[in-house]
Amino acid sequence: MRQSPAIVMSVIALTFSLGGGAGYAASVATAKAPVTKITWHKLGLINKWHEVFATNGPPSYAISNGIVYLYGAMQGGTTGEFAVLPKAARPKNTLWIAVYNDDNSGGSAWLDVTPSGKMYINGPDDTILSSLAGVTFPAGA
Repeated sequence: MRQSPAIVMSVIALTFSLGGGAGYAASVATAKAPVTKITWHKLGLINKWHEVFATNGPPSYAISNGIVYLYGAMQGGTTGEFAVLPKAARPKNTLWIAVYNDDNSGGSAWLDVTPSGKMYINGPDDTILSSLAGVTFPAGA
């Protein structure tokens, strides 16, 4: 009999804590986050790389809240280096990021982004269509 009040109090406390959490979750779910507009800037392609519009647009970059976003597709360069990012969009360290490469043989390609802003596509068939879609990294400059 002496333990009954303790059990009842525990159940009441648990009920209130669960109810409070559910109320908080509901308030967060209905809150609307502000939409951030991102401004895209075309990359100046070099070394005979050219845009491939049919896939996903011209190679571009955007910066929002300290994150660099890349977009677009290109092909046909004479070397792996295809563009140079402006200072504000450069990473602090060299990055190696897997990217889509349409080489028809199941190969892969990767993007090198250097602190100097130079960007390279590397891989067995690196001059075949490569996509930058979905690539993001923190700006470090």
